Amino acid sequence: MVSKAGDDPDSLMSLCSVFCLKNLRRTMCFSGEQNRLQLRPDVFLPGEICDRLVNEYMDLLHTDSDFEPQDGFFQLFSDPRSTRLTRLQLREDLVRDRDLEAIGKQDLMELHLTCCNRLTARSLQTLCSFKHSLRSLSEDEEDLEEHLQWHTVDLDFSFQGFNRLRLLNLGGLRAELDVETLLRPLPALTSLDLSSVHLPRPAFLTQWSERLASLVLYNVELTEELIHTLLQMSRLRHLDISRENQRTSKFKMTRKILSSIVQSLVDLVSLDISGHIMLDNCTVPAFEDVVGRPSIELCKSSIYPFQELKRPLQFLGLYNTTLCNVTHIPAYKTVSNVFAVCLQLVITALKTHKYDKSIQVTGSAALFYLTNTEYRSDQSVRLRRQVIQVVLNGMEHYQEVTVQRNCCLTLCNFSIPEELEFQYHRVNLLLLKILEPARQDESIQRIAVHLCNALVCQVDNDHKEAVGKMGFVKTMLNLIQKKLQDRMCDQVMEFSWSALWNITDETPDNCQMFLECNGMNLFLDCLKEFPDKQELHRNMLGLLGNVAEVKALRPQLLTKQFITVFSELLDSKADGIEVSYNACGVLSHIMFDGPEVWTMEEPRRTHVMDKMWAAIQSWDVSSRRNINYRSFEPMLRLLPQSGAPVSQHWATWALYNLVSVYPGKYCPLLIKEGGVILLQKVLELESSHQETKDMGGISFHSPVRDESDTDS
Repeated sequence: MVSKAGDDPDSLMSLCSVFCLKNLRRTMCFSGEQNRLQLRPDVFLPGEICDRLVNEYMDLLHTDSDFEPQDGFFQLFSDPRSTRLTRLQLREDLVRDRDLEAIGKQDLMELHLTCCNRLTARSLQTLCSFKHSLRSLSEDEEDLEEHLQWHTVDLDFSFQGFNRLRLLNLGGLRAELDVETLLRPLPALTSLDLSSVHLPRPAFLTQWSERLASLVLYNVELTEELIHTLLQMSRLRHLDISRENQRTSKFKMTRKILSSIVQSLVDLVSLDISGHIMLDNCTVPAFEDVVGRPSIELCKSSIYPFQELKRPLQFLGLYNTTLCNVTHIPAYKTVSNVFAVCLQLVITALKTHKYDKSIQVTGSAALFYLTNTEYRSDQSVRLRRQVIQVVLNGMEHYQEVTVQRNCCLTLCNFSIPEELEFQYHRVNLLLLKILEPARQDESIQRIAVHLCNALVCQVDNDHKEAVGKMGFVKTMLNLIQKKLQDRMCDQVMEFSWSALWNITDETPDNCQMFLECNGMNLFLDCLKEFPDKQELHRNMLGLLGNVAEVKALRPQLLTKQFITVFSELLDSKADGIEVSYNACGVLSHIMFDGPEVWTMEEPRRTHVMDKMWAAIQSWDVSSRRNINYRSFEPMLRLLPQSGAPVSQHWATWALYNLVSVYPGKYCPLLIKEGGVILLQKVLELESSHQETKDMGGISFHSPVRDESDTDS
């Protein structure tokens, strides 16, 4: 099977970097004076490793809730004789002036600052220390009006001396700064981003007409003078003149302007004109449009100006224009067919703008739609893991109802528990935290309980025990208690009992927690309050079957009240045979302990056993089951014994039913767990009832026959 792009495992360097960062004092550092972090004197790190460490450090701070900032971390890279930094991406309020100053002696080539709202005018001086080497400088701000202060404090700042700077992003620069004066000293620019910048005199851009390959003017108000200037930028390969929306634009895009762009900028490989109003019709009339599958051939283009292209574009942005729905678009990628790219962009936006509520609400909703089944086949494992991490970040930092709901719904788009297992501990903690409040939003509560149930289904016992210790059992019982008080049996109630059934499966510690947290009284109360809720009864009896499998806990079930209830449920027809079957299973394990533990006078043990025989004989052995066994071990324990023939009979009936109705699934399991040998012993025991032997014989031969069929 061919792997998807980006689906490679993490590199050894990445794994080692993360390990070192999480264990700095055990690997490359030691504690100096006042416990300050210091680099070991025998450690010398090349640029590739230093860049990786710093950039990975920033990622861990934003994606790993257990990773704490290290005071003095940037000071480790202060000496270029032992460390080399070349390409850094720093973001948010974790970066301060002193951090940039600490690396001021480094020969930085690339510096990307995102939402670094704690940087002040002091950092401008530090920036100047990189001017002899810096080739790329990019700054993105979350709230330009509030945080872009270090450009405006010193209006005399100049890029004089930054002779090697090729890529510059000044998106959102305030109007009081003269962009023309600021940029004039930069002779080597090849890529420029002036998003949302006011350009009253755009002609200055022509000084780079023979050099500039990429120009981003997103949300820049277009004018005839600016268009005239752009047409002189003959070397442009990437041009973005898109807008956020049409309502704020005075400029109208025409067919003539598009034709001029195509004719003048012959090297273009990507163009984005999203969000613009088209003044006149640029599209081929429907009756002239080429019939057939969508094509990127220039001659078939449904947009007239693009028929003049020298070659199809690599990318064409037409979002929110009248051109976006045409049939033939001469581009390999458009906004409508790059969902994986969109998903990556949303992930980046949510990481970058972690404190912007509107972006978190919108972005978390976008993740839900972009991760559903329709687009899943195009998404790599790594990309989907990135989604999970950013979703969990949102759940940790935002208690806002909409974000929480969006995040929970997005998690439902993943295969559970398989795709969430790498964050298993974290996701369970977050879901349990959501369910803690006594009065939670009903929809969030329902989704969170559903996720909790899915997470403890089909996982190993170690996982279940770990989740139990987090307070899972108590949280579910608290939800049940609240629903009882409200006299409401809804999905939350049923999912909570189902989750308890799953988490107690072959997990004695969790079964004991259930008993200690008043679980049995809640069982009786639910039974009394909701006598006709079949699904509820099945879930509760399934859970009690798990409790009854634990020998040390069975004495707590051996009371007149509980035995009477279990006996009465033998006659239940709820959910087919499931409630009766589970009640009989509980009693079978209790009977297995022998008559000596039966200390009560009523109900009599023989009377209960008679009811069990009658119930088993009333069941249709060909019944299809609403149950899933991972192991037969608990019921196999009931086979080779003579103290409780009815328990043996129940276990034999269960195996007979399962291997007969679902041979492909359960015959291999019976063979694997030694069930065939134990069934042979049932046939040999004189105490075994003839009916039990008959079913045991069939169950014995079914897997043997199935195995021989497979061999042939």
